[in-house]
Amino acid sequence: MRTIKEIIGNNEKVWFYIDSPDTWEKFKALAIAEGFSFGSLPQDKWVYGNVVSVKNNGDMGHVPLFAWCMSFAKNVQNCPEKVDFAKYISGCEDFACTESHFKGAVR
Repeated sequence: MRTIKEIIGNNEKVWFYIDSPDTWEKFKALAIAEGFSFGSLPQDKWVYGNVVSVKNNGDMGHVPLFAWCMSFAKNVQNCPEKVDFAKYISGCEDFACTESHFKGAVR
């Protein structure tokens, strides 16, 4: 099974697209098992969000949808790698997010 640490590798951070509450539960379980956290927030207080930033130091945070959507605009530079978590954990080789998944958000 693929891990979060594996995809982060030498990157400072990676943004994960979480497509559903079911995928969130899988992400959360893996994040807990690998020692990631939302700062000092207890695990029972973690809430589903569509995009989560995971840093190589173990910290996580929700990415505002505005920032996520704007990261797909033309000429955006220095953006973290964007990964579709459901595709990633399923073993799909093409797991990079190339669109925001939020209809009409960026043109």
